[in-house]
Amino acid sequence: MTMLDEMEERRSQITDRFLQSTFGLWNALLTVNGILFAAIFAIGATSKEDSITFSVLIGACFLSIALLVYNFVATKVTYYRIGQIVNDENYNISEKKQKRDICQALFRHTFIQISEFACLFLLLIEAVLIIAMVTG
Repeated sequence: MTMLDEMEERRSQITDRFLQSTFGLWNALLTVNGILFAAIFAIGATSKEDSITFSVLIGACFLSIALLVYNFVATKVTYYRIGQIVNDENYNISEKKQKRDICQALFRHTFIQISEFACLFLLLIEAVLIIAMVTG
C-alpha cells in the first residue's frame, strides 16, 4: 500500500467517523425532543392551567424535530446526488449544472450547520423552561 493509498484510507475513516458522530448527535437530539414533546404535550393536555410555557415548549420541540428531519433529508439528497454522478460512467454534466449542484450542496450544508446549532440552542431553552416549571 502506498502512502497515497494510506492517506486516502485515513481520509475515508475520518469522513465515516464524522458522519457517524453527526448522525449520532442528530439521533440523540431527535430522541430527546420526541420524548419531551410527548411528555410536555401530555402534561399540557391534562393540566387545567393554560400556560404559555407549555406552548413554548411544544413549539420548541416541534421546531427542533422539524429541523433535524430536514438535516437527515438534506444529507440523504446530497449523498444520493453524489452517488448518481460517481456511479454513472455515462453521466454527462454541464459546467453550469455542476456549479448549480455545488451551490445547492453548499447551501444545504450551511443550513444544516445553522439548524444543528438552533436545535442545541432550543434544547437549552427547553431545559431552562422545564427547570422553571418544576421549581416555580
